Order: sequence, then C-alpha cells, then structure tokens
Amino acid sequence: MKHFYLIILNFFIVCSVQSQNCLPDSIYRDSSAGVYPKPVSPTNPNGGITKKACINKPYEFVFTVVVPDTVLVPAFPSPIALEKVAIDTVNAITGLPKGISYACNPPNCVFNKNTSGCLVLRGTATTDNIPGDFKPIIKMTLTINLGIPFPYVTEYPGPAFPGEYILTLVSEQDCASASHQEDLIINYWFPNPTSGQLTNKSNSIEQIKVMDTQGRIIQFNNNSKNTIDLNTISNGGLFYIQWIDGSKLLTQQIVIK
Repeated sequence: MKHFYLIILNFFIVCSVQSQNCLPDSIYRDSSAGVYPKPVSPTNPNGGITKKACINKPYEFVFTVVVPDTVLVPAFPSPIALEKVAIDTVNAITGLPKGISYACNPPNCVFNKNTSGCLVLRGTATTDNIPGDFKPIIKMTLTINLGIPFPYVTEYPGPAFPGEYILTLVSEQDCASASHQEDLIINYWFPNPTSGQLTNKSNSIEQIKVMDTQGRIIQFNNNSKNTIDLNTISNGGLFYIQWIDGSKLLTQQIVIK
C-alpha cells in the first residue's frame, strides 16, 4: 500500500512540474527588482539573451522575474513600495520573430511582491522571418504604493531599465552547421568592457571577427594569435567577437568603451 501511495505522489509531483511553463533561477532570488538576465549594456556586457534561435527549429529561453517589496523608478529619489508586477498574457512583448511567443509562471503573468517567477520565450521561428537581430521589449505594469496603489506602466528594457535584449535569428541553412548550435559564451576574451586590446587564454585561436549588432564585419584577423587590438574601432558600444578555437566556432558579446 505504501508503494502505491508513493507512486501516486510521484505522479502528482511530475504532473505539477510539467504543467509549469518555466522555473525561475534561484541564483537571482535576492536580486533587486527586474528581469534576469538583465539587458546588455556598457556596464553589463555579458547579459542579455545568450541563446540564438534558428529558423524552423524549436527555441526556448527563460527569464527570471524578481519582485521585492521596493523598486527604484525615475522621478523618485529613493526606493518606493512595490506591490506587484503584471505583464499582459498576450502582446506584451514586441520585437520577437514570428513564431516565437511567451508564457509565464504564474500563468496569469502577475508577480506579487517578495516573490520570483519566470517568463519563457518559446516557439519555432517561421520561414517568413529575415535572419538577423531582433530586439524584444517587455511592456509591464508595476503597482507601486504612494499611500494608495498606483499603476506605473514601463518598458523593459526602457528608460527606467536601460540596455537592450538582442535575440539573434540564424537562417535554416546556417543552422545546419553544428557550429551554429553554440550559445553565446562569456569571459573568454578579457578585459570586457575594453578600450583597447583583448586577450584570450587559449592558444588555438584563428579567424577572429569583430562584428556590430547587425552582423557586419568591422575587423578580421586570420592570424593564429590570442590577442586582438581594437584601437582602430573609433565608435564604442556593443559588438560581437567570433572566432574558431580548435573545431568550435564561438561568439562573445563585448563592449568597447
């Protein structure tokens, strides 16, 4: 009989987990209010969406939503009381490729104070998308308390939460290459941000490309070396560095000061 009850209990546990759209990452539990990973910015070059999407292939990327009981917003010099954060269950995220939508845990996309939840981008990008960079923006309503509850509508990223999310969509043909299945990685090249030279600890590097956010090659070095000089790039900002290390094609976000 005990064995039977254990089977039933395990069944309900499995069903409960599978019914959830996503699970929040506990590493962000004690973080300030926001969506994590935070957007890419000069002060957060390794943030943002670190997984590329391929046309005609299933895609999934999970954000963790953290809602403490206070929040900093523009026009207020100090933290103010936060009651909840709400995202519409449809059409709240603009800038996604066709075929990719979103869902939340909790399913109604209402995150109460002192809780954490998650938001998942999920779907299959259709063939009528043009490969390139997409920049999703999340519209959300923060219920702040100024003596009485008050709805504060904002965008993430946006003026109150600077930076940008960049979802790179790769063509079906390019995705056939195993190298394009690599996610963006961090901290191979350092220092990041940089104002000059980058260094990589590996000794098997070749074909180094520096690209802007539109995928245009700004600088190319075909020599086998683990340093690259970026002093010739006059305009700072967010870039990608792509290189071959052994048999792998790798990509990292970098910020040039």
